[in-house]
This record gives sequence, C-alpha cells and structure tokens, in this order.
Amino acid sequence: MSCHKVIPTISLIGGIGSGKSAVAKTVNSFRPIRVIDADKIGHEVLDFPEVQQKIRARFGSVVFNEQGIIIRKELARLVFGETKQHQEALDALEKIVHPEIHRRLEQEIVAARSEGQVDAILVDAAVILEAGWQKLCDHIVFIECPFEQRLHRVTENRGWSAAELTKRENQQLPLSEKRKLATSVIHNDQDLESAGLQLSRFIDSILPTEKETIQ
Repeated sequence: MSCHKVIPTISLIGGIGSGKSAVAKTVNSFRPIRVIDADKIGHEVLDFPEVQQKIRARFGSVVFNEQGIIIRKELARLVFGETKQHQEALDALEKIVHPEIHRRLEQEIVAARSEGQVDAILVDAAVILEAGWQKLCDHIVFIECPFEQRLHRVTENRGWSAAELTKRENQQLPLSEKRKLATSVIHNDQDLESAGLQLSRFIDSILPTEKETIQ
C-alpha cells in the first residue's frame, strides 16, 4: 500500500476589496498553504510579446508607454464602463488574456500538487466564475465583507472612489450570485486572524482522513 496525499484546490471569491489576498496570506502564516494569485499572473501575461502584439492590434499604441510597456490605467479606462464600446473592449481584452491566465493557473496548480508539501491550494482569482475557470478548483469559498469596509480598502490601496468601485464590480457577477455558488462563506468583517481561522477550519473539514489517503 502507498500513501497518497490529496491536496484540495480552493477558489477564493468575493467583492472587490473583500480581503481575499490578505485572508489567504493570513492562513499561509500558520499552516502550509500554496497561494496562487491570478491578478499577479494577469499582470505578468501583459508582458508576453504575443499578448502585447494582440493588444496593440486591438487597442492601438495609446495603451503603451515609450518603453513599450502597457499602461494598465489607460487600458482600464477603455474597458471598464457602462457603454457598449466599453463592454466590447472588455470582451476583446478577455479573449486575449484569459486563455494565457488559465494556462498559467493550471500549470501552477499541477506543480503545487506534484510537490505535495501543502495542506491546500488557494486560488485568488477575482473573475474565476466569470471566466469559467471554476473547474480548476474543488471548492469555492466566498469572502463576505461589508461595502463600507471594501470601499475603505480600495480607496486606501488603489485610490478608487465609490463610483469606480461600483463601475468595476458591475463587470462581474452580482455578489448574491457568487455567494450562492460558494461551498462555504467566510466573514471578514472583524480582523484578519478571525477570517484566517475560519478558512483554516474549512480546510480541515475538507481534508481527507488518514484512511482515505491510503490507496
């Protein structure tokens, strides 16, 4: 008989500014967890020559600086908004970058599982449901956080206004729909340690027993 450790993959979802990344880092501070940051991957794929070529062809040189680096703020201005043009631009951008992000996510999950050194893999991907990437994960956890707290975070960390937060969030599934699709709900309205402990307990609840790991 051999012992095979089954490592669950958990997607963290929630409203913008709900603290998904911070909760994941908190759990990682007291137990072995692999955190995969899809937003970071999304920034990295913008440096891929083939991606830049497609973005230049669709959006023009206006979204590039003199060094040939994509100006993300300018790109965001073109794709986030209420008009039909905004939606068409966002759809075009997603068709360019989403396949690359999905490929990288898949690679990182496979790598983390093959190493076998962690209790769980947390995938922090804001648009995992919208992009149809949820099949990469075994469970979905919704991070619940009041609008006022989320607005405070994005104002402090990103310089956004309430209008900007609402505009960005309108491009995603309604929070009520996301919540319904979740396996579990974690409340992040107190302190990070409390939210981290909630998530850690959820991980404990889905880990297979010792008997189940024996194949």
